[in-house]
Amino acid sequence: MQHPRVTVLMPVYNGGAYLRPAILSILNQDFADFELLIIDDGSTDASLEVASSFDDPRIRIETNGRNLGLITTLNRGLDLATSEFVARMDADDIAFPERLSKQLAFMDAHPDVGLCGTWYERDSMQGTVIMKPPKEDRLIRFALIFDTVFAHNTILFRRRFLENHHLRYDPDYRHAEDFELWTRCSRHTRLANIPEVLLRYHYHENNTSSRHREEQVHTADKIRCRYLEDFGLIPTADEYRIHNDLLQFRLKGSKHDLEAAATWLRRLAEAVGKTLDLSHGRIFREFSRHWYGACATQADCGFETWRTFIACPAGRQGRLAWQAKLLLRCLLKRPVHTPP
Repeated sequence: MQHPRVTVLMPVYNGGAYLRPAILSILNQDFADFELLIIDDGSTDASLEVASSFDDPRIRIETNGRNLGLITTLNRGLDLATSEFVARMDADDIAFPERLSKQLAFMDAHPDVGLCGTWYERDSMQGTVIMKPPKEDRLIRFALIFDTVFAHNTILFRRRFLENHHLRYDPDYRHAEDFELWTRCSRHTRLANIPEVLLRYHYHENNTSSRHREEQVHTADKIRCRYLEDFGLIPTADEYRIHNDLLQFRLKGSKHDLEAAATWLRRLAEAVGKTLDLSHGRIFREFSRHWYGACATQADCGFETWRTFIACPAGRQGRLAWQAKLLLRCLLKRPVHTPP
């Protein structure tokens, strides 16, 4: 039996409202050697009926019988796949016709890359935004310090890479399981994003990131701190808090916290620069907006906060407009108030 070159893995749970166009976007790819593996995770709407209504031999439908959750369903799909590559696809998004062919061409040309994503459109009630995550391996690894840098539904894996390193989604990291998997993958392979928009991501109130925001944030905090081990860093409890609050624009502590954050940024930049061969200037430029956000919450301390800001390389490497804006805030003693 000849296996298709790509398995497109599409888990479905009560996705009937968006499912038909998502399936059609895969069936209309300009590359045909694939199977579309749809796994219904105990839907109570018409999802299974919609999936079954297509008469196309490339569609393979499996059912869980009851709702087992996304992580279990994804891992079951990886176990069921027999193809050379596995592509992820959500039941409410639209893949552009050339998505699979362009990703496969890239992977064929870059055999050292174990997974790749793409740029994508983020479509919501507020409009459409083109998302351009970093494309190069070391810049992706650097960006993973802050958050996930892949749209999960754009990913194409080499299945042999997953099998060789026993890689699956970890149920201990619910609602951020993809972010956690990327950090583990980064230890074993090069990563990439194709700098072309190849998918439309439909952001709505039923997305995981909308329904489970609080748990997702807490889980992502754990992932960020565990990822620091890849740079030889083991943060203390206070550094753990400083690291996550600073990088997620939540730091709103005392003068002591600002000084601790500046010390942590220097230590982090040293470790990251050594591991990824990035200049400290480039690293601090990326940190600068986070450092500005932290210092702006302490602008009511006046010029003392400005001196703290500019003493840190992240302040000196920041945009001149941010430097001027913070100086004005400090002179007027008008701090930025972070959400509770």
